[in-house]
Amino acid sequence: MKIFTHSFNPKSNSGPNKFTRQLFENMIKKFNVSVINKQEDADIEFCLIQQSFYKSKPMVLRLDGIYFNSDQDYANQNAPIKYSYDNADCVIFQSNFNKELIETWFGPHKNGHVIHNGADLEVVREANGNYWNSQLGQDTEVWTCASSWRPHKRLKENIRYFMEHAPKDSILCVAGDGIKSDDFSGWSVEQFRRIRYLGKLDYISLLSLYKRSTTFIHLSYLDHCPNVVVDAQASGCKIICSSTGGTSEIVSNGIVIKESNWDYSPIRLYVPPKLNFNNSYEIKTESKDTIDKVSEKYYNAMKGIL
Repeated sequence: MKIFTHSFNPKSNSGPNKFTRQLFENMIKKFNVSVINKQEDADIEFCLIQQSFYKSKPMVLRLDGIYFNSDQDYANQNAPIKYSYDNADCVIFQSNFNKELIETWFGPHKNGHVIHNGADLEVVREANGNYWNSQLGQDTEVWTCASSWRPHKRLKENIRYFMEHAPKDSILCVAGDGIKSDDFSGWSVEQFRRIRYLGKLDYISLLSLYKRSTTFIHLSYLDHCPNVVVDAQASGCKIICSSTGGTSEIVSNGIVIKESNWDYSPIRLYVPPKLNFNNSYEIKTESKDTIDKVSEKYYNAMKGIL
């Protein structure tokens, strides 16, 4: 099977591109698959979020979500995604939440599949959890959160949860770009000393940080299927997340903070509600899919439209 890609940048470490790179690497190893640059020679086209060329072969669309922020021009933002959705022979949704949201806005698709993201356990095993001992202390309990920080990722709520629930001698590592000074405001000097801002890290450094951590906090509002949670959980972290969106679907060991249900209408995404940490429940289930299982599901979906 020869695959031609739309909107995929194999050199990018953004969530969608990093996942797709690992997906193709696994499919190339396991199946008779190659990723090619000439559209006319392809058997099938793989589209990441939206088309970058006119379709000429059967096309699978892997969606990362859609725009619904009422403070933005979501109709124009969604137009190229809707065009690709209508053109696609098969659509892969990252989560059941993702599917319900998109089908509410775009209508049901004739051939839709829910396939969660999965971790590459070989890469996780290669990461060295002791890498951070010299900076963080060998015996210190470490909690972590990581994102490309925007208001709906709720960094201040992540920090508040840590301050209220983590052991007093533990520290919170914050990784990622987009931090604003106000995100760290409101804490005493003693509390602030427990926070380590590490900035944007490369992928292996992030995995090493996850393996050094006991707990990963991801209280993002209406997230779809965050790869940081997939990787942190595969690295051994307990997950703290919100009930909104699709994050709780991929958690097998964690605590979910309950929030009000959303009716999928446009919403001020960057003005998320404050959380009530007392309203929560615990998840303890079997382990979620790895990249091996996920790639097989993608391969079967592709075979199904050839």
